[in-house]
Amino acid sequence: MQHTEELPPVGAMIRRWRTHRGMSQMTLAFEADLSARHVSFVETGRAMPSRDALLALADALDVPLRERNVLLEAAGFSRLYSEATLSDEDLAYHYRLVESVLQRHEPFFAVAIDRHWNIVLHNRAAERFLAQFFRPGAIEESSPPNLARLLFHPAGLRSCIVNWAEVSTHMWARLHRESVRNPLDDGLSSLLDEVASYGELPEGRADAPHDHALSLHLSMGDMEVRLIGSILAFDAAATPALDELRIETYFPADERTARQLEQAPLAAWPEMHDIALSTDEP
Repeated sequence: MQHTEELPPVGAMIRRWRTHRGMSQMTLAFEADLSARHVSFVETGRAMPSRDALLALADALDVPLRERNVLLEAAGFSRLYSEATLSDEDLAYHYRLVESVLQRHEPFFAVAIDRHWNIVLHNRAAERFLAQFFRPGAIEESSPPNLARLLFHPAGLRSCIVNWAEVSTHMWARLHRESVRNPLDDGLSSLLDEVASYGELPEGRADAPHDHALSLHLSMGDMEVRLIGSILAFDAAATPALDELRIETYFPADERTARQLEQAPLAAWPEMHDIALSTDEP
């Protein structure tokens, strides 16, 4: 977090968020229950917003909790939202809760990711699966591993995804939406640039019709499975770490997949060096 003296004027920050959201001063004033004159004065620095007015503006602009702390500090107020991380004692109970959700999802793949799609926690089913990709000679080892990198890297899952066009279109659109929601997050911008550098970005629509729900059709050696993804999140989280956390769980999309994974969990899946990978075609 920057020190207050290093932050730009709060009015400029409000104007920047309003511009990113495509809102007029009149619309922002209406949504925040303030006068358009006051919003104009705040943006030009002729008036300093009260703490309540600033939070009302942040609500209207859908500013993420982490960035609301920046706004508050820029206006001379103390931070409202705790910036404890999931590994801190303050969130120890929530850490154990996330761990429990992941463990109870065995024998199916489940991970918890942060706002930059870094995998901060995972269950045993995911552990060996990830180790097949994040290793020397495949995806460059990173700590923690990254879910977007796993999906889009030429040596990652894209080599094994049969319905790559559908999956990549959906995931790219999701990643882009998250970047649009927080356009000032340099980490997300860097991740978008990295994924774009892999080439062959999807051109289709993320809302293209498919069977009931989008499934991840994987083919690895003799194993062929179809999975349906689900995202769990904390409702009305009051700390950035929990507000940004997403638990990605994958369920069997059909009975055949359920039987395969229950009878031969990921430990029986082939090692990646036993699979012919092609980086020319997804």
